[in-house]
Amino acid sequence: MPRLTHPSSLSTTRFMPTDSHDRTSTDSPRTLQPLGQYRWPAMPTDESLRRISWKLWKRYQQTSEDPFIASESLRLANRRRLNKIAAPPACGPVVQELQATFADWADDEDPARWLQLVVMSPCDSNDIVRSWADQEGYRVVSPPPRSALLTSSKEPLVDFNCPEKVLVVPRLERWFLRHHDGLGHVRRLLSEASEARRHCVLGCNSWAWQFLCKAIGANLLLPAGLTFEAFDADRLRAWLLELSSNDETETDWIFRFSSSGEEVFAKNSSSDEANNFFAKLAATSLGIPWVAWHLWRQGLRFGPDDDQHREKFPDETTMWVAAIEEMHLPSADVDVSLLTLQALLIHDGLTSVELDLATPSVDASNILPSLLAADLVERDGDRYYVAPAAYPAVRGKLNDAGFPMDKL
Repeated sequence: MPRLTHPSSLSTTRFMPTDSHDRTSTDSPRTLQPLGQYRWPAMPTDESLRRISWKLWKRYQQTSEDPFIASESLRLANRRRLNKIAAPPACGPVVQELQATFADWADDEDPARWLQLVVMSPCDSNDIVRSWADQEGYRVVSPPPRSALLTSSKEPLVDFNCPEKVLVVPRLERWFLRHHDGLGHVRRLLSEASEARRHCVLGCNSWAWQFLCKAIGANLLLPAGLTFEAFDADRLRAWLLELSSNDETETDWIFRFSSSGEEVFAKNSSSDEANNFFAKLAATSLGIPWVAWHLWRQGLRFGPDDDQHREKFPDETTMWVAAIEEMHLPSADVDVSLLTLQALLIHDGLTSVELDLATPSVDASNILPSLLAADLVERDGDRYYVAPAAYPAVRGKLNDAGFPMDKL
């Protein structure tokens, strides 16, 4: 699956939350927060009860009415069409948080801290730290090819004396390979960066950062990390509304729940269904906006070809929103699957050859076809990634199996 970026969604002004429960344009802009203060959105009470015991919940829950439109009659949309209806985001709100956090620091000629660390959740296919750096005109340092990471070099890795205002290394996870010979470059990079007296921002995904802290004590060389503020139900509702009604959409779509026919983004709506949907979306996505966007788009459907439901809304073009689906790992070779998925998260994607180098099992790459078939992994060229929509399920399974977890 291609790693999509949508230029128009880089705007840092159009995505300010408008919900009454969120900040208004007169409030101070959001800024990044220290690691350890991430507020994981909670699952709605009804959904939590259902997950604890479906049979027990059904005993006390009244039989639900027939859905407004049966799920089997809904039609999937291809990716090209979906791109016109729900354009791929670069997540402007997080870009805005980065700018609000570092604007004054970048202008300070003698800051208290020259080096800054930004830790992002994985599956960020839009490379948000790089997008922010490009938008501000800062110098971006690209990683060496992975083929070079297993060889030693004494050549300078980064020119920290360059004249640009701010130096940005957006993806620290691309500077190493989990291999006994694959940590030399990242060690040198962090050592040189910690001694440089110049404005420098290092970006790293949360799984890679946790690994580097344990493997080479990276937290002893760098300052405490910062991360974005979790997206709760209100913020997700406002952001998805903006994305669904931007200038890139092909027409004025009206989004309705397939279960009830109720409009998803109805003005001044406080329906239980809408509130529960966005609360569940926030909790299921772990508050990660790009994961929430993939889950949202995964549930978009076209109506049936017949005119049965069109007659009820004759003056609109309707897009139906199905329930959020749960994902499951293949039952076979669970141990190898989890090792493979963990390696893909730490490195933000690997080729099959790199995967065999980065995992203790030489059979790791053999499990890729089943992970692709289960939509847990996606492919871009010869590189494999954990699918963003699958990340919450993958993270949950890794946690249940006792794997070292990332931290926000």
